[in-house]
Amino acid sequence: MNHRSLHFETLNEAMAEAERLAATDVVTTGSYSFGQILDHLGRTIRMGTGEMDPPKVPLLLKLFGPLVRGRIIKGPAKPGFKLPSVLQDYFWSKDDIPVDSAMQQLRAAHQRFASMPTLPRNPMFGALSHEQAEQLQCRHFELHLGFVNEAS
Repeated sequence: MNHRSLHFETLNEAMAEAERLAATDVVTTGSYSFGQILDHLGRTIRMGTGEMDPPKVPLLLKLFGPLVRGRIIKGPAKPGFKLPSVLQDYFWSKDDIPVDSAMQQLRAAHQRFASMPTLPRNPMFGALSHEQAEQLQCRHFELHLGFVNEAS
């Protein structure tokens, strides 16, 4: 598995990398297309802002999430974590998504996130400050955009 090591201090930096990649030809390693990855990142932001109703989170994750959130926020996120099927179906499209429409949705989700001084309680990690939520998103972008490479 070819995974780029990325680090973003802000969600604006992460979005700039997504925009850069969307403007060029890319290849992905792993199981998902670039459009699916962008769609996934947008879904997680929309859930985090309350724009999408959160999924039913298994009890074990509800209990475990707040205990590990500090380590996850500080990162780096490591590839290989498999979501329970109920969350997999919520966060990932089975169908390919055109990059331009996924990017448009991601931009809108980012703008909403940036405009909200407080965010709803995260269904997996509990109450997060805006800064903690942003850092969580940064780690998430690092993980998933690391599977996207410019085509050679």
